[in-house]
Amino acid sequence: MPDALSELARIWRRYEGDPEGAIRVITETGCRALAVARCSVWMLDDSREYLRCLDLYEAGPARHTRGIALAEVDYPRYFAALEAEEPMAAEDAHTDPRTDEFSLGYLTPLGIGAMLDAPIRLGLRLVGVVCHEHIGGPRAWTRGEQKDGAFLASLASLALELGQRAKREALLRATLESTAEGIVAIDGDQVIAFNQRFVEMWGLTDPPTRVSRLRKQLDGKTEPMARYLTDASDILSSFDDDRVDVVELKDGRVFERTSRPQLLRNQVVGRVWSFRDVTAQRRAEAALRASEEKMRELAIRDGLTGLFNRRHTMEQLGLALKAASRTGENLAVALIDVDYFKKINDEHGHLVGDAVLRNIGGILADRLRGTDIVGRYGGEEFVVVMRRATADQARGILDEIRVSLSEREGTPALPRYTFSAGVAQSPADGHEIEVLLASADDRLYQAKDAGRNQVA
Repeated sequence: MPDALSELARIWRRYEGDPEGAIRVITETGCRALAVARCSVWMLDDSREYLRCLDLYEAGPARHTRGIALAEVDYPRYFAALEAEEPMAAEDAHTDPRTDEFSLGYLTPLGIGAMLDAPIRLGLRLVGVVCHEHIGGPRAWTRGEQKDGAFLASLASLALELGQRAKREALLRATLESTAEGIVAIDGDQVIAFNQRFVEMWGLTDPPTRVSRLRKQLDGKTEPMARYLTDASDILSSFDDDRVDVVELKDGRVFERTSRPQLLRNQVVGRVWSFRDVTAQRRAEAALRASEEKMRELAIRDGLTGLFNRRHTMEQLGLALKAASRTGENLAVALIDVDYFKKINDEHGHLVGDAVLRNIGGILADRLRGTDIVGRYGGEEFVVVMRRATADQARGILDEIRVSLSEREGTPALPRYTFSAGVAQSPADGHEIEVLLASADDRLYQAKDAGRNQVA
């Protein structure tokens, strides 16, 4: 191999990240190695109808130029010869049927007598050509020179492939960095890719290179993360579909984690995790749920006493009656009325009257069972629904409350007061809401007519 090619092979690594520089050094080396005045690299465009010059080196003036384009329509036999993907060693470029189309407009003005073209392939596809042009008369290209031309074409192919790979990697990096999600890719115990957002989200101090090292950096930030970052056998164990779960950090932040398996020939070879900070979203959702719950409570609660309002109480009574009808159990309904409530308002004022209503509402809610329903029926009236209770059982409970309340000492802010109540029972007094309430109301008035401060 000529010294120029040996030198190029020795220094090639420095151009692996510089495809343009690699193409330029290939054309310069081509001129020296094959002793030609001109060497150029041409690429087919996507339509394969044009060849465009990536770089043309002229040894005399030591000059690089580029940008010339050759159209297939003007040189159809040359393009057809290229598609054969064989080296073209045109000893007399003016008479060789593959290159004679260039004679009048290209070869003669430049004094070119012979051409040696070597195809450039990417994979199995022809993508271009390295062209060596001899100034002067015809020239016989030796087998060694043709091999050298093929070697330079293979280096051009490698440079173009590395350039495409660099573009793909740059595009991947730009994609990774353009997202607001933190992304990390795992292959076995190796961390093969991550973006800056991932580092920032997790507050990493060192670039993660191995899963085991990454796990140590994340230790203590969240318990679930230690479970996710297990050993390689766990990561590569199955064909899991995409998974989405939530990681709650100890500092209060919440990340949504998406896990995707990476497949190669139906084998899981790695996994990509993306983390999205949903802390603000979760807090907003919690606030919205709390607001919705508050609105729901406002819709079913009485504003003064905090008990269920009449509409909701009637709905619950209807449901309780249907359940009792299915099971054959008893159900008691009581209507309660504060005695002489108008007098309380007149003598003490409406604020004190409101305090009385809140007080009796609280006492009923505290003293009755959790399964019982207590609601404000309207004004100074309350309704109580006791599941699995007879009228006598309900009267006994309400009477205990009545006695306790009537024995309480009054204060200016909350004077002594009493109540009267009437109780009805299902199914004994009926199965319908209106019938039961009418029966309870009749008995309430019986209690009032009998002198108030009693349960009938």
